[in-house]
Amino acid sequence: MNRNEIIARLMENDSTVLSFPDRGPWGDPKYRGNCSGWYQAFLIWKYKVKKFAELFAGSGTGFDVAKDMKIGYVGADLNPTPVRPGILCVNAVTDEVPIQFTDADFLFMHPPYGAEIRIPYAGSMYPDPSGELSKCDLGQMPWETFMKALNGIVMKYFASLQSGARMGILMGDVRRNGLHSMLTDIVKPGGLEQVLIKMQHNTCSGGRSYSSKNFVPIVHEYILILKKIAPYILDFQIPLKKKLDIRDSRSATWRDVVFAVLKKLGRASSLSNIYREVEGYAKAYSNPHWKDKVRQVLQMYPDFVSESRGIWSLAA
Repeated sequence: MNRNEIIARLMENDSTVLSFPDRGPWGDPKYRGNCSGWYQAFLIWKYKVKKFAELFAGSGTGFDVAKDMKIGYVGADLNPTPVRPGILCVNAVTDEVPIQFTDADFLFMHPPYGAEIRIPYAGSMYPDPSGELSKCDLGQMPWETFMKALNGIVMKYFASLQSGARMGILMGDVRRNGLHSMLTDIVKPGGLEQVLIKMQHNTCSGGRSYSSKNFVPIVHEYILILKKIAPYILDFQIPLKKKLDIRDSRSATWRDVVFAVLKKLGRASSLSNIYREVEGYAKAYSNPHWKDKVRQVLQMYPDFVSESRGIWSLAA
């Protein structure tokens, strides 16, 4: 496709919400999980890319786009027989970053979305007779294992970039066994320059109807744009998941704690039962007069109702 024709189409979509219903003449539409080449083209055009590096190069879409945009290209994929001559066979989990990647001014990756989305690559899109490739196929890893492996890959490849280069990560949400969001779970190195919204088209789930009234179909993905600011320093943000009992929380008020206790007990309860739920936790340790505090809270707030002497419940 002619570069000028490509740019004319891109200029019609120059915003933070990108929508390209057709995939363009690039890559293989039968390769599951790949995206329209218009998005790689947009990034190349918008960021004036001279050499485009692509991890998880898959069906060769990025190679084809870079060729039409008349810029340099290098790709890498787990596939032992890459589909384009510019794609290297690389295990992103275990292998070092190929030297050919280090002078790219833009590194793009559209990783698999973990086992929850049920799109395996090794042994499905390409042969894996020994089963060894499947062990490092992100598309076959459960979510937490997948995100840990992906975050390691992101940091490794970001560290290899030259100062001033950018990384673009195309990612989405998966709603299976709960909602899993790559945007919230992924590491974010360097400077966060932009979050683009990529509208989804022609998806397998697009024609389904859902009976649940509170079910909101997912029709978008994200493109995270990160810039390497300095040659030595790697600033990064990484999600930290913690679990804290409200009875051990310093920020929770006594009202919060007592409300949670009565909600958990689920019925009118005696003071002794309420005390038993709080005793031994940090909230009680921090106040030698914590039983007095519990009684004070019960009497102060309209959330709590005295059913009889020493018996309390939540207000209806």
